[in-house]
Amino acid sequence: MSLHGYRAALAASEERFQLAVSGATAGLWDWNPQSGEVYFSPHFKGIMGYADHELPNEGRAHLDAVHPDDIGRVKQGLDMHLRERRPYDVEYRLRTKSGGFRWVQSRGQALWDDAGEPYRMVGWIMDITDRKRDEQALRVSREELRRLSAHIQRIREEEKARIARELHDDLGQQLTALKMAVTLVEHKGSNRAAPPLSQGDLRGMYAMIDQLIDSVRRIAADLRPVMLDDLGLIPAIEWLASDFSARYQVKVIRHIDVDAIEFNRECRIEVFRMVQEALTNVARHSGATEVVLDIVRRDPHCIVRVVDNGRGAAARDSRPGRHSFGLIGMRERAALLGGEIQIRTTPGSGFELTAILPLAAVEARE
Repeated sequence: MSLHGYRAALAASEERFQLAVSGATAGLWDWNPQSGEVYFSPHFKGIMGYADHELPNEGRAHLDAVHPDDIGRVKQGLDMHLRERRPYDVEYRLRTKSGGFRWVQSRGQALWDDAGEPYRMVGWIMDITDRKRDEQALRVSREELRRLSAHIQRIREEEKARIARELHDDLGQQLTALKMAVTLVEHKGSNRAAPPLSQGDLRGMYAMIDQLIDSVRRIAADLRPVMLDDLGLIPAIEWLASDFSARYQVKVIRHIDVDAIEFNRECRIEVFRMVQEALTNVARHSGATEVVLDIVRRDPHCIVRVVDNGRGAAARDSRPGRHSFGLIGMRERAALLGGEIQIRTTPGSGFELTAILPLAAVEARE
């Protein structure tokens, strides 16, 4: 090949390299470990927030930008690659022009001479900040799910223990008393010397049976309100609010569009439990004296809002909605219906919880 041909081939090679550098989505770097010379592509500098002319092609410019907690890992990775020829693949944070940090993944490959000394290393970095953010969110979500699952298991066992106590202490005692009354009736009927059976004996037995019926209804209502299926969501919510007011001496002001929304069967229990949990949180944490409960139609949504005049979130949780199992459960219920939970609160100014549910799911035909 002639000298002219070599020059043309070299020019074409350099042109291909520049096109590859300018079109790459990764930031390219080229380093001479012996002389310390380094080249950073424009996109490499762009990841750090710099224009091409703003960041010098100097190794120190890169190392000084590495997060202090990561610099040891970067140097170790380079050393292991150059000395032991292990793959160089490191994730670390780089300080940008604005002063913030972005996560990058850096990979590279060195070349060694006949003496085994590295004389060139070429590689690239890619911005993985979004991936790292997603991974962190996924870790938090998994931890919340794990904690929620453990909490649900505890609640399930506590609920079983509560029902067992009620069956034993309440129904058990009432059934024992009824059995004794029946035994007394049997004794009076078979023993002529015993006093005759009176109307008072029968009324006492009827009263015991009525108590049993009331106890069964109360236990069943705690598990799932019968009126939720028999009368619908709104009457069940009205009963829940009245029972809450009577039990905790907290006034509940209701704004409910009684006939505006046709709640389907699946939605009823989810909305009922959300309101129930919201009121439970008020009773446990807020110190409120008044609650406003809204269930209204705002096309294309159904809005369920519970607002109290209590202490607000600072006294209850520095990160409202993140670690409260009740709130996590409500978020899950809202998500099942394609909706979301929004929270607004300030210290000393109460707590507002709003469930925004799509009417398409709330009123969907079964």
